[in-house]
Order: sequence, then C-alpha cells, then structure tokens
Amino acid sequence: MSLKKEKSIKFNFDVSAYRLIGRELITDRITALFELVKNAYDANAENVTVEFIDINPLTPNSKIIIKDDGIGMQFSDIKNKWMVIGTSSKRRERLSPAPHKRKVAGKKGIGRFAVDKLGDKLVLRTQKKNSAELLCLETDWSYYSKLEDSQLKLNFEDEKPFFTDVENKYWYDNGDKEVQGTTLEISQVNEIWTENDINRAFKELSKLVPPNPSKTNAYPFNITIKSPYKDFNNVKVKTQLIDFASKKIELTFDKKEGVQEILQYKKGSLNKIKVPERPCGFLKLTLYYFDQAAKSKYKKHFNSEIDGIKIYRDGIITTPFAEYVADRNKQKDILGIDKRRWSGFFERLSTRDLLGYVEITDENNPDIVESTNRQGFVENEAWEELRRFIIEQIVQLESFFKNAKNVERTKTKSGLGAANQDLKILKREIASVKKEASPKVQEKLRSIEANLGKIQGSVTKSINDYSKLEKESKQQENLFMSLVSLQTYAAMFSHMTKHTLGHILTGAEYFYNNYPNPNLEDRFISISKSIYKEMLKLRKGVDFMLKYAKSDTELEEINLKELIVNLFDNIYVDRLNEEGIRTIVEIKDNLILNYNRKAIEDIFDNLISNSIKALKNNNEKIIKCSSLTSSDEVTILFSDNGIGIKEKDKHRIFDIFYTDTAEEGGAGMGLYMVKTRVEAMQGNIEVIDNEFRPTGATFKITLPFKK
Repeated sequence: MSLKKEKSIKFNFDVSAYRLIGRELITDRITALFELVKNAYDANAENVTVEFIDINPLTPNSKIIIKDDGIGMQFSDIKNKWMVIGTSSKRRERLSPAPHKRKVAGKKGIGRFAVDKLGDKLVLRTQKKNSAELLCLETDWSYYSKLEDSQLKLNFEDEKPFFTDVENKYWYDNGDKEVQGTTLEISQVNEIWTENDINRAFKELSKLVPPNPSKTNAYPFNITIKSPYKDFNNVKVKTQLIDFASKKIELTFDKKEGVQEILQYKKGSLNKIKVPERPCGFLKLTLYYFDQAAKSKYKKHFNSEIDGIKIYRDGIITTPFAEYVADRNKQKDILGIDKRRWSGFFERLSTRDLLGYVEITDENNPDIVESTNRQGFVENEAWEELRRFIIEQIVQLESFFKNAKNVERTKTKSGLGAANQDLKILKREIASVKKEASPKVQEKLRSIEANLGKIQGSVTKSINDYSKLEKESKQQENLFMSLVSLQTYAAMFSHMTKHTLGHILTGAEYFYNNYPNPNLEDRFISISKSIYKEMLKLRKGVDFMLKYAKSDTELEEINLKELIVNLFDNIYVDRLNEEGIRTIVEIKDNLILNYNRKAIEDIFDNLISNSIKALKNNNEKIIKCSSLTSSDEVTILFSDNGIGIKEKDKHRIFDIFYTDTAEEGGAGMGLYMVKTRVEAMQGNIEVIDNEFRPTGATFKITLPFKK
C-alpha cells in the first residue's frame, strides 16, 4: 500500500520581480509615460496633465506628476486591481463607464509598473466623485531594491520575504466631493529630462489617438504638458491632423459581405478591389504619401518629420512602436517597411515618405496581440499577415508612382526632342530672313543665331545625357533581374556540381586504384565515358551561369523547346530526379523566338524553381510545359500538380515580396521578376485554371512573334 500523501506548493515572486515587470520590461521612458497616460484614458478621463518639476538638473525635489480627472478609485479598486499583478479587470470589462464607454487600452495588468522606469518613489492620490475622502498609496521602489540587495547576502535557503510580502503604506486625506480622478506623483526621478526629451514626449503623445476628427470628438481626451522649458510650459498636446499630403488613400471593409478593400495597380491606374477576409482580420488603412515639396511644408508647419505608419486598436495607439534612438536609421522597423530586400534597385517608399494609420479592433482582430513590453507584437500568423498587408499596399503605391515617373520622363524626353526640332526650324527661318535683311538687322540676327546655337547645343546635350541615364537605369534593373535568377540558380548549380564531382571522383578513384589492368579494360572504357558525360554536364552548368556576365540587350534566335529541355535534362536534372518529378515538354521543334536568351532562361528558371517547391509534399509529381501558336503570337502553358495557388492570393502572386514559400527560402521576388521579363517582351502572364485539377497551378504566357 502506498504511503504517499499528496501535498501542494505554490508559486511566489522573488522581490526582484519589481525590476522584471518595471524598468527591465519597459526600457524606454516614453513607453512608460504612454502606459500611465493610457491608464488615465481607460479611467474615462477627459483631461490629463503631465508635469515635470526640477528635472534638469535633478534635485531632491525633482518630480513627474500625472494628474487626470477620470473616475478615480476606491479602496476595493486599489486592493483588487491596482495591487494585483496581471489583473483581469480590463479584460473582463472591455468598456469604460458611461458617458464615453471607451474600449479600454490596458489588458496585461502590469502597465502601472511603468512608474519604476520614471522614478523610485510613487505616491498615488485618488478619489471617486461625491467622496469626501482622498485615498493615498505610497510605493517605494528603492526599498524593494535595498531589500533585493540585502537578500543577495543571505543563503539561498534562508527565509526571506517575497515580492507579495512587502507592505505598501496607504492613508486617507480630506477630499473635495466635486473632484474626481487620480494623481501619480513620481519622485526620486531616475534620469534628467532635457528639452529634447520633453519635445519627443510631446510629439509621441500627440499620436495617442489617430488623426481623425470624428474619433477625437467621440473620445474627448486632452493632454497638457507642464515643464520648466519655455516652449513646453502649460502647452496642450494636439493630434497632428495630417495635411499637405500629395496623395491620400483610404481602405475599408464590408464585414457583412466578408470582403476587404486592397490596392491594385494595373495599366497605369491605382484602383481599389475587394478580396476575401485575410488571417489578420478586417481592418481600415489610411495612407498619406508626401513628395518632396509636401514633406517640406509638413515639416515646417508641424516641426516634425514624416515617420511612417502607426497601428490603433479601438481608437488608441497600440504601442509607441519600439524604443527611440537619435539616429532614425537605427530605429526598430517592426513593420518592415524600410528593411525590404533589394530596395536599392527600386524607387521604393520608406517611412520618410509615408504617414498613415491602421485601425484594428478587439472584435475584428483578436489574434493581433501587443507584446508585454509594448514595443512590438506577438509573432503569429495574424501579425505576419498584417505586416504583409501593409507592405503589399505600399508596393502597389510604388508601382503607381514608378509608372507616373516613367510617363513624366517620356514627356520630358519628347519635349526635349520637340524643342530641339523647333530650334532647328527657327534657325532655318532666321537664315532665310537674314538674306533679305539690312546689314544692321543681319548683325542682330547673327547674334540671335549664335545664342540659338548655344541653346540647341545644351538641348542636344540634355537629350544625350537623358538617353544615357535611361540606359544606365535599364542596365541596373537588368542586373537586379539577373541577381534574382542567379540566386535561384546558384543553389541548383551547387547541388548539381556536388553530385557531378562526386560521380567524377568515384570514377577517378577507380582508375587510381586499378589502372593498368588488362582484365578491366571494358570497365575503364565505361567509366571514361561516364566521366566525359559528367564533365559535359558540368560545362553546360558553367556556361549557363556565365550567361549572367553577358548583356541583356543581345538578341538571338532561340529554339524554345531546346531551351526548356536543357533546363530540365541538364541544369535541374539532379534535383528533379531526387524529388521524383516527371517532366513533360509539348512544344514544336521549330518554335523560334528572337530575344535575349538570358531573359527567357530567367523566366523558366524561376518557374521551375517555384514548381519544385510547390511539389514538395506530393506523391506523384509532374511539371509540364506546352505551347500553342497563332499567326502573331505564341501561348506557353507552364503547369504543375503541386499545392496550387489559393483563390484569395491570385491577385497578388506577381507582387514584389509576396511569397508563400518563405520556409523554403522564397523571398517574393521570382514571380515579380518573371512578370517584369514577360512584359518587357510586350507579352502577358496570368494564372488560369489548372490542367491538373483539383490541385496545381498553370501560368499562361502570351508572347508576340514580333516585338
């Protein structure tokens, strides 16, 4: 019979917990200030004052006082909410009381520990309306620190008080029945606050609610800063209503219909289309783009830089968006707007060009969760999809502006050409008039001719410089395209080389160990032929890679079937055999295209690479390439029976940076490059119904026989 008697033991918090959920969790002062002001917001306050006293230099009288006119607290609130770590009160009661009924911002139940980042001592004073008592509570973090230090000198097994054993003094003072609210008086301030620090706090607090008048009116919330500095002595923090933007875009959703608006750039136009709900949930996005002139106006008016996109949940900012650093290039980029790969090759937009706000809600976006330190979000599918959503809209905007600039460049080039032609005509007319003019007029006309000649020389030089710039830009883009394909092919080439050299090494080793031996002559001949074939395969691989050193403008006649077969049977043969992929080529032997070989190989190189990834989990694996011809164009169908493309993603698979194969190394560049290459040939590519239904994908490429 078992003598085991069950007992229980409970978790406790070491006294050092004050640091872990205070200064070491919230490591930025502005984040700490945000947390405490947001507490006032949750308490239904309409007015909050943040006062800095003797904060530069620090003195024994240095204080930061945060005072609000919210609903205040009574003793039960202090005991059961303020003094409880991780309290669920705000998760239970998601709306503040009437009249505002705000969705409360706090959920974690640790925001109050932000005080520890600002100063070592807190005196909290609070009262409810119609109460004659002012409840006061003192928390001395320096005492916790001393207690922690003293415990380090004790043996680990010695009895010592835990975090929850520490007593915090409270008392009552006389109050005014007509007054309500809470005051946080923070003393023993930890750091000096310079004028720049106060200025930063002012600007960041101005973003607490979105720049949307209707929401601001719905939730009256005024913040006033008082400090020793002249420019911030009793100044009200105002939401910076976005103005001066060159372009504004608003995207919304229809929950009843189950659709989300997104941007789609197509043939020179930027349109809104509707797609099914995505894993991040329904959201609203407002984007403002600023060109150089608009940036200057904005900066001059607000004395502030353009600083990207913020996320608001139920009307209030979700995070202060990472720790502040003086060098903006070193700031954390949690949305990934400034960290996109290959950015140097494109006229991409950055956080210095865009202002905007994303509006999410508890109801529509429950899986987007702020991290506990308030400087980011929990990494999950919903958050990744939200980031992808934002980047995709920016990419569409970039495509629109890139096209607009190209159109403008074309007009400029055309205008220069027309001006040059007009100058030639004008010179001829002057020459004609000069023959019949008096000597005095002729002298004047000669002077005009000389000036026109100089102007014409400048215009001609501008045209030549412009053409040179266009050529260099095209070369740069072609280099980018080659690098994208080269990255894909390099992995395959390394794989092929490893296998080929392995076969050659095995044969060479046999020769080394057995030659000469007349009895093995037939074996030597067989191995020699095998080594020769492997060397030919290796040479073809090297030749394929060397094409990236050639120009993208050299045209040649290309047998399309031979090109595809070479990719399947020589370049990708080892990988295809390893994966058990069967290939089918149904292209006429005499189908000839006159174009740049590297560009066409890039197209099919990337399509094959994508299909191999898509077939990863299939039992039977097929890649098929077929063609149809008409009098003026060829249609190429490239298919596989892999995982296929979801209906909701078909509109964006050609977008730059979109990928469904990140785990296999996909960077979202391949199909963008394919589309760009095809369109450069005046062709078109689209996804159509797959011939291997119900699975797989088919790309339809249409190319003209004549450029």
